[in-house]
Amino acid sequence: MIFLCNTEEERRLVTTVGGTAIFSNHNLMVSEDTFRPLPDVPIEFDAVYNARISHTKRHHLAFDIERLAHITFSIGELPRVGNRAFIRRLQAQSLLHHIANPIVNGLTGWLPPQEINRIYNQAAVGLCLSAAEGAMRSSMEYLMAGLPVVSTPSLGGRDVFFDPDYCIIAEPDPAAIRRAVETLRDRAIPRDEIRNRTLAKVRAQRQELTVFLSDLLKRMGSSQPPLSQWPFPEIGLLRRWAAVRRHANEITALGRRPNGF
Repeated sequence: MIFLCNTEEERRLVTTVGGTAIFSNHNLMVSEDTFRPLPDVPIEFDAVYNARISHTKRHHLAFDIERLAHITFSIGELPRVGNRAFIRRLQAQSLLHHIANPIVNGLTGWLPPQEINRIYNQAAVGLCLSAAEGAMRSSMEYLMAGLPVVSTPSLGGRDVFFDPDYCIIAEPDPAAIRRAVETLRDRAIPRDEIRNRTLAKVRAQRQELTVFLSDLLKRMGSSQPPLSQWPFPEIGLLRRWAAVRRHANEITALGRRPNGF
């Protein structure tokens, strides 16, 4: 088993206990074809926050922002009554705050990726407000769409592709978040500049992973030529959700095969 780690520190921790790991941040999988600047979409919000319904996402840190768009959804962390209360709190915050998802029976509905990208383009800044999680896919979606980012200090690897020219790490305080948003909003950095500088970093790491996978195939005895381009343009081709027990059973079965795969 080879662990793909979101940060160098995660890689170090895995290798320290004898695991095999490489540094390969999962935000490499975000599609730049889906998330991109839309020049014909006017900016209506100071910021957008794409975050599931969870206390860990610390939505309250954004409540001082004057014009804010929320993209939010539930993955079952709270019961339905808790989800409805959470949504009512967001709705009551300000007439200038907006939940972009459709709301049915007090619960937020699904938004297709293309619509999420359009909402990103209606905002001046993207928000990342949790203290600890994984690489936070929406952080890369913001950058691909050309949005600067305001983040709190965090663990998990979302800052791997950040740049101080268009990303501010602000204290987890509503007033500090508002000031950082206003600072980046007023800089009006061209969206193509943010996107292109991010893509340069992403493509370099994608190339490193492609070389690693080519070498791995060769060590496994494959006769196919080295991979010549990024092989996973859509995240769904690489990431698959399943119960831990199912993954464990599949890994055990792989281990029984002659070549390990």
